[in-house]
Amino acid sequence: MEPDALKVLIYATSGDRLLVFDEPDFPDVLWQVPGGTVEPEEDVAEAAVREFVEETGLTPPNPLTPLAVHDYRFSLKTGGVAWHRRHYYHVELEDGHAETWLHHELTPFSGGDPIQFRFFWIDFAQAKARLGYGMEHCLPMID
Repeated sequence: MEPDALKVLIYATSGDRLLVFDEPDFPDVLWQVPGGTVEPEEDVAEAAVREFVEETGLTPPNPLTPLAVHDYRFSLKTGGVAWHRRHYYHVELEDGHAETWLHHELTPFSGGDPIQFRFFWIDFAQAKARLGYGMEHCLPMID
């Protein structure tokens, strides 16, 4: 049996802070880290870089470091269970980024209008407590 989707998640850090985002137009959406879906026939590492650039508007100054692969299962609102195989990466960003900024996702998953993301920095304790959708799973590997 194969997962429903291959995903990449990127922990971008600057010192002791983690880059996260929320969606101002959708206040019920929990805090997340940059990431997304690996396209068919796409290399996972290349997908991680592509998704990071598309979602943040930033170009990583260093190669992304692979951390782990984790299977994440969750209940669907329509019933049933979805299974995502998540590939976690880490990149250390240079200092000097704004404390917060807005960016529109360049290629929305739904194919609809671009989604606005609000990026900001949090410490690791906050990340462990506040990240949604199981995205905190591999944080102990970098803090």
